[in-house]
Amino acid sequence: MTLQKLKRPVSLFDMALDGIRSSIVDGTIEIGEQISETRISEQLGISKTPVREALQELRREGLVQIDPRKRTTVFKPDSQQLSELFDMRVLLETGAAERMYQRNREQSAGLMRAVVERMQRAVEREDYRGYRALDSDFHQTIIDGAGNGLISETYRPLSYKINALRNRGLLDPYVVHKSFAFHQRLLALLENAEAEEFRAALTTHIQNSQKDYEAWLATLSPAD
Repeated sequence: MTLQKLKRPVSLFDMALDGIRSSIVDGTIEIGEQISETRISEQLGISKTPVREALQELRREGLVQIDPRKRTTVFKPDSQQLSELFDMRVLLETGAAERMYQRNREQSAGLMRAVVERMQRAVEREDYRGYRALDSDFHQTIIDGAGNGLISETYRPLSYKINALRNRGLLDPYVVHKSFAFHQRLLALLENAEAEEFRAALTTHIQNSQKDYEAWLATLSPAD
């Protein structure tokens, strides 16, 4: 007789964490918005305790800020914080790219090509929401290609903030088409084993993205 292994039930904390984090990343909860423990617990149908614990974890991830008055708001980076975020992104992604070339270039190129092909279909359908998810998958391919758990672990909380910005700032079709062209270029450089050119182009791409997000944040009023 063979029994199936029992699945571990998802804790209320994990449910709250995943639900709140996803809502911040996908834009359901806006950047700079104040979060109410009571309202979230009512919407999720759970007590305040797991919600409070989830918000503390999100604070550690940098997605929310909790002030001395216990008021919780979604992160809204200023120019200095945005610069630091993208500096860290350049360091991690270009470092991961170097290891990817050394260890998993061909495999990563195959995975990246599959993502780029799906990106093209999304652009043709004007499915910009789907494109933004694939943009995240593209850059995750670089991180995963390094084959280094510590790089992946360090990148994970950073990626939540990047995706939250991506789902708000990457809305203009012109910006999407410009982004797609750069991803095509990066794929070609990877397939042609041009390591230095790939890292240089990746740096430029990330820096251009920073400029796009700076322009978007500048359009927000202080109350947004």
